Amino acid sequence: MVVRERHRDPYRAFFTDDETLGRYMASLLYLVEGDTVFEPAAGDGHLIEAVQKANSNLYITAYELHPNQTSNLQKKFSKDPTVRVVKEDTILCPNLELREKFGPRFSKIIANPPYGGWQECERRADLKKRFRGFYVRETYTLFLLRCLRLLKENGKLVFIIPNTFLYLHLHESLREYILKEFSIETIDVFKSSLFPRISFGHADLCIISISRKKTKAHHLFRLRFVDEISEFESPDHIEANSKFILQKDILRNHSYTIPVFPGQIAVEELSRNGLTVADIADCVTGFYSGNDKHFLRCASISVKRSNGYHIVDPNRVERQPEGVPHILNGLSGRCTFVPILKGGGYHFLKPNMWFVNWSKECVAHYKSDRKSRFQNSSYYFRKGIGFPMVTSTKPTASLIQESLFDQSIVGIFPKRISLEFLLAYCNSTPFWVCLKAINPSANNSAKYVLRTPIILPDHDEEELIARQTRELLEILKVGEAGADSLQKEILDSIYQYVKRKERNKTLDLTVLRAVAQL
Repeated sequence: MVVRERHRDPYRAFFTDDETLGRYMASLLYLVEGDTVFEPAAGDGHLIEAVQKANSNLYITAYELHPNQTSNLQKKFSKDPTVRVVKEDTILCPNLELREKFGPRFSKIIANPPYGGWQECERRADLKKRFRGFYVRETYTLFLLRCLRLLKENGKLVFIIPNTFLYLHLHESLREYILKEFSIETIDVFKSSLFPRISFGHADLCIISISRKKTKAHHLFRLRFVDEISEFESPDHIEANSKFILQKDILRNHSYTIPVFPGQIAVEELSRNGLTVADIADCVTGFYSGNDKHFLRCASISVKRSNGYHIVDPNRVERQPEGVPHILNGLSGRCTFVPILKGGGYHFLKPNMWFVNWSKECVAHYKSDRKSRFQNSSYYFRKGIGFPMVTSTKPTASLIQESLFDQSIVGIFPKRISLEFLLAYCNSTPFWVCLKAINPSANNSAKYVLRTPIILPDHDEEELIARQTRELLEILKVGEAGADSLQKEILDSIYQYVKRKERNKTLDLTVLRAVAQL
């Protein structure tokens, strides 16, 4: 999921007052005289004005929940009989429920809905019933769902929203619904900072236009990546910088992912037709005590985010828990603390910074407590690779050995491949770029890691990289000199063989290098 603060503001409005943007969105509706237009989150009314400038012979219904905004809108359009302003909750409005079932529906819908508005628990329960099978904790996707259902046959919808719904697993059911029941016409992807009034810092944005008609086998939609505001008014740029994608091909993508930036199409193709992490490793999420401040200890006060934690007594640490019989039932005696890998920040090998109480009494608690997560325990204390679930700049995979790994870690446990080679590959640029092409957010859950393509070298080269990695691990363990140069040599070797093997094939590393810099 997207990692960000949840705001308790139920409105979370980011107003769209840029005339260029409004004009472009209105143009995608292809308005004709007599159209019935719906604006489900009208805000300041800028999109209504953009629609009216495109065609004045329209009938517009504008919903707005915020009382002050509703009052301002009613005053603004008080003398315009073609605009009806309603103070109402679009997502749960009973009248709109009736429109969905019995009509009349709207021929055109345009919106910049709220992003990340707070949903109270009681409201979420109601939403789960109304939007069964869909993710209901994100307001903008609920607006999109509601409005798609309100769209007349052959009608058009244009939304400006975060682009995360195009690739996050949470929104797989929404993508499937759109791809199977509607026709995507265009998607324009751009940085939210392009329009300061709507820049919210959590994701890129997109303008998507959709028609309510079943897609035909040959239907193509246009995908464009926009860098400058002026490009929204440049027909030449639209023609020169667009890709046209067969909609039925997206249904072949894992979880119906829709590409949102250059390079993703190539990586999705590679993921479908080549080797992925899922073919060579198990990926699982780790342990959670339920109360880390009580059960965890840190190695020293210099450990990051250790404020409020006690320092572990070194004499109470079991250094080789993997060899203890029935370790999953806990430890007895004095040495009851075991290392636990937590967070990232290190390549190849991370020092033991955290320890968890693994006494028999504590383990019994972890297994029974509702807050604890004693999950995937068959992988505890096994040799594997720890990949941090949240990171945004570079890969930091490190060895899991004689250790637990916590829920902030994706544990990668190789099958039919050298652990040392895969450890090196998970620290490499090709792995990172492919992972970020599949999921551009900072979240690296097991689902995304499993889908990431793996490009293997020839056997001899794989053996050499594995051998160099074992040497690097030994150097890092004893703190000898030479680790940095050997690490660079290993990662350069991976980059060079991937580049060599994939030249003139599906994966274009020149594109992927550009993606990595985004």
